Amino acid sequence: MPQIEKTVVTEGHLIDSGLMRRIFDTIVADNGEFEIIDFKIGRTNDEFSTARLKVSTPDSVAMNTILLKLSALGCMVDDEDEVRLGVAPVDGVVPPDFYSTTNQETMIRRNDHWMPVEKLRMDGVIVLDGERVVVKKFQDVKKGDKIVLGLSGIKVKPEFARRDRDDFGFMSGEVSTERKVRLAVDRVAEIIRENNKRLAVVAGPVVVHTGGAVDLARLIRHGYVQVLLAGNALAVHDIEAALLGTSLGIDLKTGRPVEMGHRNHLRAINEVRRAGSIAALIAEGRLTSGVMYETIKASVPFSLAGSLRDDGPLPDTVTDMNRAQEDHARLLEGVDVVLMLSTMLHSIAVGNMLPARVLTVCVDINPSVVTKLKDRGSLQTIGVVTDVGLFLHLLAERLLNGD
Repeated sequence: MPQIEKTVVTEGHLIDSGLMRRIFDTIVADNGEFEIIDFKIGRTNDEFSTARLKVSTPDSVAMNTILLKLSALGCMVDDEDEVRLGVAPVDGVVPPDFYSTTNQETMIRRNDHWMPVEKLRMDGVIVLDGERVVVKKFQDVKKGDKIVLGLSGIKVKPEFARRDRDDFGFMSGEVSTERKVRLAVDRVAEIIRENNKRLAVVAGPVVVHTGGAVDLARLIRHGYVQVLLAGNALAVHDIEAALLGTSLGIDLKTGRPVEMGHRNHLRAINEVRRAGSIAALIAEGRLTSGVMYETIKASVPFSLAGSLRDDGPLPDTVTDMNRAQEDHARLLEGVDVVLMLSTMLHSIAVGNMLPARVLTVCVDINPSVVTKLKDRGSLQTIGVVTDVGLFLHLLAERLLNGD
């Protein structure tokens, strides 16, 4: 049977990062074959390696599948073809052979030069918008938009770890000892301090349940947090703790259930709804502490995304999912580090919105949360498997008290 052949090229820290092995595995897994035409290994710590491979498959469907997967790994078809464009027939619909984006740095070839793609995120489409090239979600595509099709004229540049990078490998796979957590906290603190990094925090209600809200509030008060993203539950239990001293009806000082405490979060919601907003409750002098108090007092932008599980919800909670996505994406623009604190679904959602250049630190007692983030494509995630309350306490001490 005659074979279909394509030549692909790639560059980067191909050996150190394990990328070359992943490229080989991807080709073979889809019944393809490869032949290395040229392989130049980087001679120094910083110099990239380059490779050119011939990929062979028995049919065009298999070839397209392989090339699509290889594109996400930074491989580009070795030709001088320009990008192909199609037109969106109606709002929210694109041609069937659209290119689906990754969160990696991407460029398209048009008029004999490479144009950078802006607003990178996973699972979007590339749109030529005048002199700019941007990623849009399906729902944002308008009739007549020029959509990038296929794989020709597209270059993806995966993020590579430096050869000397400490990627917290010792943190994954098991609950860490306190000593290891301290080492991770020291490194995260260094990252946050480097060049005044812009930090976004994605937090779940476990932050309150474990007592970590006090330390997160301290970090916000001292200017370390530039964006707060959460769901209704974080704000509800944070306000419950501030007003009534409980979280899910458990006394935060004694750890004991409070009589009729199961309705305390509803009392907190009722108070906010009576006032009209969290800010209004603060203006009344009723709310004087907590994460939401410090966030609003410091004018830190925040977004609370609603869900089917929400009680209330709070007036500040955005229940329109499309609008919540837009709010999150807007607030994430320009951030350098995202700290994800014990909230699996919110962390995965935010991870999908981020370009690969943004470092994400996922802190959770459950190691599978970090695994799920990586499986979804957030390969830039560093996992710290520990109690989030302990992590926040150590991080606040490290950042606010130094050594």
